[in-house]
Amino acid sequence: MTLTGLLCVLAVLGCLGTRAVAATRYDVEVIVFRYLAASDDGEQWPENTTVAGDGFASTTLQQGLENLPDSQFALNGVAGALQRSGAYRVLAHRLWRQIAYDRHSAVPYLLHTSPGSSVREVDGSITLIRERYLHLAVDLTLASPGALYRLDETRRIRSGELHYFDNPRFGVIARVTPYESDESAPEDADVTGGDESSTVPDEEADSAAKPVTDAPPTKPRE
Repeated sequence: MTLTGLLCVLAVLGCLGTRAVAATRYDVEVIVFRYLAASDDGEQWPENTTVAGDGFASTTLQQGLENLPDSQFALNGVAGALQRSGAYRVLAHRLWRQIAYDRHSAVPYLLHTSPGSSVREVDGSITLIRERYLHLAVDLTLASPGALYRLDETRRIRSGELHYFDNPRFGVIARVTPYESDESAPEDADVTGGDESSTVPDEEADSAAKPVTDAPPTKPRE
């Protein structure tokens, strides 16, 4: 092989290597809400059950998660519809930016709310996972007098769509979108909701995506 040919091969390999290690950042927006007239048949434990640890602030810089301001919320319409319905109460509305890793290296976003007291009403984590497809893992507990209710679900998602995770006591509406800066490269089809007819789904995906519209859920799942 000539020197020119060798340099061309090395250049191609270098480009492939750069693409392989390129990190993709995503904006994750979630709304956590409770049903005001919910049944008590959700999974629950005694009130003194141990839940997640310290707050999110201690991990922000170390783990590369960046909280974004309320002014960048895209789901204010959804949160407002829930609040105005009279059937739900919004407990938390969060937006953050992060790099998505595989499930062995994924970084959880710790979410805690404690309105007016030291008792945490909502406690737990939401974890974005990127493998062949995007997954979102929700593991939250809701404190209610005498009991804790848990929502623990991992699901494959499509970026840019709304997804609904629910428990008879409370629920989460989430949307994940790729963050595109001036230097961002186009997303590949596997993780952006492109045509999946020619691919094999991730065998570890828990279920198909459940997108929702800009309206509050009709009722909790029995």
